Amino acid sequence: MGIRMTTKLDEIHKVLMKEANRVERLTIRALSYLGEQCVSRVRDREGNKSWYDQSGNLRSSVGYVIAYNGNIIQYSDFNQIKQGSEGVSVGKNLAKELVKRYPNDYVLVIVAGMNYAEYVERKDNKDVLASTELWAMDQVPKMLEKLKRQIAK
Repeated sequence: MGIRMTTKLDEIHKVLMKEANRVERLTIRALSYLGEQCVSRVRDREGNKSWYDQSGNLRSSVGYVIAYNGNIIQYSDFNQIKQGSEGVSVGKNLAKELVKRYPNDYVLVIVAGMNYAEYVERKDNKDVLASTELWAMDQVPKMLEKLKRQIAK
């Protein structure tokens, strides 16, 4: 007297794939939400709290990318500010390059793509990404706990 499986393997596979897709959607949604919050924190500050735009390139270069196993799944809108069309392309290109450093698992990459972003923070003592990075690092454990609860439902 043994146990006999009556469920077809392809039915089990379908159920498992459906659940894997649900987990993927929840994960991407959580990363996207965090990315949008970070971009808003950087872009939507007044000049006296961040920097004053000259060309708009620096603010236009701010955005995020979500990737899984090195493949880009989602971009944020790299919205052009003023005449900052160069910033849009530089930000996207930098995000694409940085994703290549993380070939395994999910990754959220947030960038201020212009090569002078660090200079603005250091020289002019303005906040480009520094405070947002610290804030995001504080948010990640909370986001992961919420994600675990959503997955368990």
